[in-house]
Amino acid sequence: MDLSCPECGLADRVASVPGVVADGTSFRLGRASMPKERAIVDLPAASLVGTRKHAMTRTQLAVWLSFPARHEVPRARHQGYVMLGFAALAHVVLALTLAMSEHTNLLVDLLGPFCVTGFFWWFGLLFVMGAQGARRRDQAEAPAREQALLVWQELYYCPRDNVAFEPGVGLAFHPSETREYIFGFRYGRRRPQ
Repeated sequence: MDLSCPECGLADRVASVPGVVADGTSFRLGRASMPKERAIVDLPAASLVGTRKHAMTRTQLAVWLSFPARHEVPRARHQGYVMLGFAALAHVVLALTLAMSEHTNLLVDLLGPFCVTGFFWWFGLLFVMGAQGARRRDQAEAPAREQALLVWQELYYCPRDNVAFEPGVGLAFHPSETREYIFGFRYGRRRPQ
């Protein structure tokens, strides 16, 4: 396989795109451990690893060349369920407290706690519904992501010309156009073997 750059025609400084992304990414791990199994062979996104327990830095080149992260952030879905559970518990406690008072009114006892817990109900529902929508988008994009991952793993980067390319295609593109290339241009061509 000819790994020479389409721009300069040389192959002495060419490096694979996954290697360039790994070189331009550094981690500082804290108490938590990294996920054991991942569906997509990619470095985890900052929202997935969290900023308090892990610190991840990427160069701009690594950001441009990295495989795009998935839409779903599992932590957001769990936060929504936690907020809904807290809202339900606080609502029951407030409703029982109001019901035990001397001046009871059924409408006030049932709807009054929403003044206090409405914030948690609203944002909990938003987090849960947003996470479910992101999961649906991820499931719909799964076949395209698998094809894009195969293309991404075959890409190479030439630092001399600051271009990325796929060997055998003869087309070079700027690293910031990596997402468009792996998801868009490549679908009109034959599947990689």
